[in-house]
Amino acid sequence: MNKEIFLDNNATTKVDERVLNAMLPYLKESYGNPSSTYSFGTNVKDKINEVRNNVAKLINADSSEIIFTSCASESNVTAIMNAIRNNKQKKHIITTKVEHASILETMKYLEDNGYDVTYLNVDDKGRLNINELRDAIREDTCLIAVMMANNELGNVYPIEEIGKIAKEHNILFHCDAVQAIGKVDIDVNRMNIDTLSLAGHKIHAPKGIGVLYVRKGVPFIPLIFGHQEGNRRGGTENVAYIIGLGEAVKIILEDNHQSCIKMKELRDYMEKEIKERVKEIYIYGDIDSRTPNTSNMAIKGIKGEELMLLLESFGVYVSTGSACNAQIALPSHVLVACHADLDNYSPIRISLSKDTTKEEIDTFIKRLENIVNMIRKR
Repeated sequence: MNKEIFLDNNATTKVDERVLNAMLPYLKESYGNPSSTYSFGTNVKDKINEVRNNVAKLINADSSEIIFTSCASESNVTAIMNAIRNNKQKKHIITTKVEHASILETMKYLEDNGYDVTYLNVDDKGRLNINELRDAIREDTCLIAVMMANNELGNVYPIEEIGKIAKEHNILFHCDAVQAIGKVDIDVNRMNIDTLSLAGHKIHAPKGIGVLYVRKGVPFIPLIFGHQEGNRRGGTENVAYIIGLGEAVKIILEDNHQSCIKMKELRDYMEKEIKERVKEIYIYGDIDSRTPNTSNMAIKGIKGEELMLLLESFGVYVSTGSACNAQIALPSHVLVACHADLDNYSPIRISLSKDTTKEEIDTFIKRLENIVNMIRKR
């Protein structure tokens, strides 16, 4: 039986053993409610605030600016709805054509309710044109929402420059940093970010825990009312998952970019080897500005969906795009925005994790080469 190889880590990551071990006491022994006034609860609250401090350190924020949520989608929607509810006289928003579904679906809802949304274009490499952003700004623009790193291409966007423009025009700036955490240095102050979203399950913490950063001084109206999280997000805290997130963040802080270096070396090695073994390969995205773990590649004349299914039959798991859109039989909105030739170059997305080994990459390359040869001989 083939050993299973998971290469879809932009969709989710395996929970780190250290994360799981940190969580277990808060599912078994330390199960107190953080809102309780006795020590069995306040001890848990203290531990949550310790995690809050570490998350703040990771993005150079203040701990009071960190709100725990259920996921990054909740964080994204909360940030967007907060921006419009605090700027009711302004009805224009700027975002991009390549955002995550939670952003784009919220924009569609707002368009149906009287808002004007400008969707910035990208070029064939998925890169933004900063001048187009500048030209799109209007007197009634209330929000700019741009992701830090793209989930399909891996492209890293010029967030510091965008934040500077937003600040110059006194416009709120929201950044979806889900694919950037642990792979890109994030400094919310240097980048002039007003609100930012993170997700635990992209960094080897469990699914079901997210973060919303809200800069001090930004007016805030909760999406879910209640006294928790400083009256900013109601609902009893998901304690064990917050602890798990904290352990994952601690691992990133202690790693000092070593995992990123390893992932980039493996990713670059993989692309080089595949190009040497398989003819007519095309790599989508901005090769000079990508997250270190991501490769979106196409093989001329072979459908990405077919490659994905055949690789699965050999125990290798890749994707053809965002997991959040995987159940919808439509071409990738990201690659459509890039004007990709999807008829001839239909891609698969390979995304590594800190745990991916060279042995796994070599096995993947061999299986991919065999599959391509089999298809081309038909």
